[in-house]
Amino acid sequence: MRFHDFHLSGYSVRKFGGEIVLHLIYDYPPQPPEESHIRFGDVEFYHFVHTGGAIILDIAEVSLSEVLDRFGDRMSEWDRQHGISRWDDDRARYQAALESDSLRAWEIASAVGFAGVVIAKTILDVTSDYHQPSNKSLQPTAGRSDV
Repeated sequence: MRFHDFHLSGYSVRKFGGEIVLHLIYDYPPQPPEESHIRFGDVEFYHFVHTGGAIILDIAEVSLSEVLDRFGDRMSEWDRQHGISRWDDDRARYQAALESDSLRAWEIASAVGFAGVVIAKTILDVTSDYHQPSNKSLQPTAGRSDV
């Protein structure tokens, strides 16, 4: 996966929050820009702060207990405000539920302000998915004037 020193150009939340894709770009002239797209699948929880201007340093797998120790108090409040699937104020029980479903945690580090954490089942480099030629025609369908 390519992401070190890439800028976070954006991220997509899809499948009703079940999938997060980080859209990254390495744009340091005179080299041509290079994109990278990192997808987290079967997302249970994510939290990003200060996404503007982020330069990604690392996406490191960390233990669920480390994430829950660091964010557990805030997660209780986020659950109260927004709802977190399966949240349990008993962190040990919540961690056991996540582990029994093969969920893992990643911390995203940045050189500029951004911080992020994702709890999901998978992480994949899906850059090639974003560079496939489209087979869809942009031509109106015959007989339709409303296209």
